Amino acid sequence: MKRFTPALLSFVLFLTWTQTQAQEVWSLERCIKYAIDNNITVKQAQASVSTTELAEQQAKQSRYPNVSASVNAGKQFGRTIDPTTNNFVNQSIGFNSMSLNAGVNIFSGGQIHHQVKQAQWDTKAAQADAENTTNTLALNVAAAYLSILQAEEQLNNARNRVKQSQEQLATTNKLISAGNTPAGERFTVEAQLARDEQSEITALNSLELGFLNLKQLLQLEPDYLMSIERPVIEVVADKDPETFALSELYQQALSTQPNVKAADFRMLSADEGVSLAKAAYYPTVSLFGSLSSNYSTQFRKFTPTGEVAKDEFPTIVEINGMDVPVYFYSPEIIVEDLKYFPQLDQNFGQSFGVNLSIPIYSNGRNKLSVERARLNRVTSEMQNTQVRQQLKNDIQTAIANARSAKRQMAAAQKTLDAQTNAYGNTGKRHAIGGANSLELTTAKNNLDIAQNDLTTAKYDYLFRLKIIDFYLGIPITLD
Repeated sequence: MKRFTPALLSFVLFLTWTQTQAQEVWSLERCIKYAIDNNITVKQAQASVSTTELAEQQAKQSRYPNVSASVNAGKQFGRTIDPTTNNFVNQSIGFNSMSLNAGVNIFSGGQIHHQVKQAQWDTKAAQADAENTTNTLALNVAAAYLSILQAEEQLNNARNRVKQSQEQLATTNKLISAGNTPAGERFTVEAQLARDEQSEITALNSLELGFLNLKQLLQLEPDYLMSIERPVIEVVADKDPETFALSELYQQALSTQPNVKAADFRMLSADEGVSLAKAAYYPTVSLFGSLSSNYSTQFRKFTPTGEVAKDEFPTIVEINGMDVPVYFYSPEIIVEDLKYFPQLDQNFGQSFGVNLSIPIYSNGRNKLSVERARLNRVTSEMQNTQVRQQLKNDIQTAIANARSAKRQMAAAQKTLDAQTNAYGNTGKRHAIGGANSLELTTAKNNLDIAQNDLTTAKYDYLFRLKIIDFYLGIPITLD
């Protein structure tokens, strides 16, 4: 019984694992959607889009007037100027003033226009970057999904090999008991069974690592229970990598790949940057206006009573050698503090005008700004060229990999067919005593290797075809 403990234990663990995983079955489409909704990298890209959209809104708002209000209050001491009468006074004064100011840009050399256009191109570039991040994530999820499917198939093959080795061991024991086979044959079969059990554990570990990789892409906890949907995957017969043409795929990819669009948008943004820098050479014209009023505790109201008061003491004036008393008459006036709101109304003032600012010399800043903008344009052009060249290289590599994967799969299928026939023939010979257990084990090992090679080649070929679909802008599915 000790001989079967590892196989039995791994088998029980696998059954337990598959039963718990069946609680949540995920399709490839669900995995991709969930990853896009929850992946941190995608969220960061979406946050960058929101930032550029806010910058675009701010640039557009520059076209509208700006309005501001100010209110201040305080107390003055000593020799100061009364803010309502503009007279010097030497006493304590409480004051309050308020104003409303507005201004609007009429002409600034097209700076606002170019700022808005540049912000719009930056927004489009950020959106294309976010789309590229999403597409790349979808491709990575598909790769992880296919690797799990491959690991599950390899695990199933490993389990079948363990079962076959167990049956072979049982048959060998019967032959040994009947005296038809030497007792030493048991050791060969037991060694094969141990290798098969080890392969089963290795396949199970690969499967667990595949799920861990997928969970990390989905931002799921490592202990989250899940299993994936296992669709019927057929090798696509209508897609022959040998017929793929680099120029044709490249031209299609130029219109579908968001990283190319992002590079184009950044070039257009750089063009607007040059125009924006040149706009600083032009004059700016703006309109302004303001409303203001103030209050002072020393402001007085003078109200005539309508009566005339005579001086109590005359002024003596000499006329023709005679002193003549002269009396002065003045209207009677009531002096009183002016209330707060009447004072604001009385001190209410308005102003408006036009401001013209003409740049004459700015320490060379405008010239340097234009040069920097031109260098940025050159840099963005080189980056655009680099993106396109990298895309061409990637497509060329993808075509070569797809062709190689197809040839590898065909060779693996041919090898599997040959090893299947060889194993069948060796099994027949072994049954009649024409081959020993070592020969049968060797044939079985060769068949196992061929099965694994075909499984690997099949999924590698499928993934290579999905990469071609990725460059063509075709949604990634397993249909």
